Amino acid sequence: MTMLRIVQLYPDLLGVTGDRGNVEVLAARASLAGHESEVTLVGIGEAAPAEADVVVIGNGPLSALRVVRDDLASRREWLAALIGAGAVVLAVGGGSELLSEGIDLVDGTHLDGLGLIPARVGRTKQRRVGYVVADTADGKLVGFEDHASLWRLADPGIAYGTVTAGNGGIEGGFETVRMGSVYATNVQGPVLPLNPDLADALLAQALARHDAKYEPGPAHAEIDAHARAARAEIERLAVDKRFTAIQL
Repeated sequence: MTMLRIVQLYPDLLGVTGDRGNVEVLAARASLAGHESEVTLVGIGEAAPAEADVVVIGNGPLSALRVVRDDLASRREWLAALIGAGAVVLAVGGGSELLSEGIDLVDGTHLDGLGLIPARVGRTKQRRVGYVVADTADGKLVGFEDHASLWRLADPGIAYGTVTAGNGGIEGGFETVRMGSVYATNVQGPVLPLNPDLADALLAQALARHDAKYEPGPAHAEIDAHARAARAEIERLAVDKRFTAIQL
């Protein structure tokens, strides 16, 4: 049995799209596979564990990004060291944008990022809202998107999913960045309950740090049946284009 160490940063400020649900999915699926989990919630100014296997950074509005930015920047060395050691980072929406080189705002100003992902994010007047489906190496990625931003990647090879329905958050028709063990996504809902294959990929990477195997079993399959039903409905709605972009 392996102890999986999960850290969620700024759950009160960066958690507006059910991002705690991503943490709960990782802990639950790890438990079903015979591994224990230790979850630590870290707010502004609070000490983070020296070691972690998974770091989750949730979504939030621009006002929240401004509030947490300096504190997150002070943790850059810690976060970079974890990534270098193979820890998994899952960042969603606005939280993911802070890992980029920076965010260009619609008023012409700029918010510096941590530069951990070779990309820039441009905020847009057009808001992209609706269901999104993308093909990835780990299967279809499905969920809901609600953002007014577009990523521009310095390395197109880190685009994780090719959008087949919806808009996506990356220039050129892509969604979600994957760079080694770092995942930055605009898929909300939250993303992991609807995407068990992605959750399993994250867990396999995280547990490999301890030379431990992650093997889903019958209990996972029972849960995943519910995810499959929800995914099928989302795919149907995405193709029917029930949502459209909102012009602000």
